[in-house]
Amino acid sequence: MKATEEFLEYVNQFNNLNKKIVLKKNHTLRVVSLCEEIARELKLSQEEIELVKLCGLLHDIGRFEQINRYDSYDDLSTLDHGDVGEMILKKDKLINRFSKNNHNTILRAVKYHNKYRVPNTLNEKNKLFVNITRDADKIDILNLIVKGEISIKTNNTKMSNKIYKGFFNKKMLKNKDIKTPADEIASKLAFIFDLNFKESYKIVKNKNYVNKIIEIQMEETNNKDLINQLKEIKKVMNNYIEEMIQC
Repeated sequence: MKATEEFLEYVNQFNNLNKKIVLKKNHTLRVVSLCEEIARELKLSQEEIELVKLCGLLHDIGRFEQINRYDSYDDLSTLDHGDVGEMILKKDKLINRFSKNNHNTILRAVKYHNKYRVPNTLNEKNKLFVNITRDADKIDILNLIVKGEISIKTNNTKMSNKIYKGFFNKKMLKNKDIKTPADEIASKLAFIFDLNFKESYKIVKNKNYVNKIIEIQMEETNNKDLINQLKEIKKVMNNYIEEMIQC
């Protein structure tokens, strides 16, 4: 895939000794594979599969500039990497290095892959490719947490009431509502509620990501309140995943 070579050449201009750069490069390549896996399950055409792989390849292109400037992934305190990615691809028509066609679809996937909600104004084609990209991205973030490459320490705190109660609404949680280190765990686990495809839920179940993440956190804390919260969340999440697979 020529686009992958172009992507790696683009990334090589940044500091490849920076662990954050390496993590995002490897994350991107796994997201490409996950995009393809989901797209094949949806029985998309080969042309559509190649397009969604491009969306996955470029979804985090804004991260490298973000890390270069701030050495941080925090969009709230630095910049929105989805918006920056779109701007980078538009600047000097960089997107042409990766594809001569379907620019609007690719740019929408890059811009909206990290947003709290996908705009209703997107057409059906763009919404499909945005949602596949979002699912693949979230699935690999869960994978990174399990592998310890994204480390979330609760520091023996419990989840705040707003985050914990909000979790049972089975919706994504808002970053602005995070108040304690333990809230970060709930926020990432709530990614499950924003997945769009049965195949995505199957991948999460088969990899046992939810149970593994919760077990890691329970082993690392002696806060009984947090342990009880995690037990309840575990039940809710496993039931929800089963419902989404069966529906």
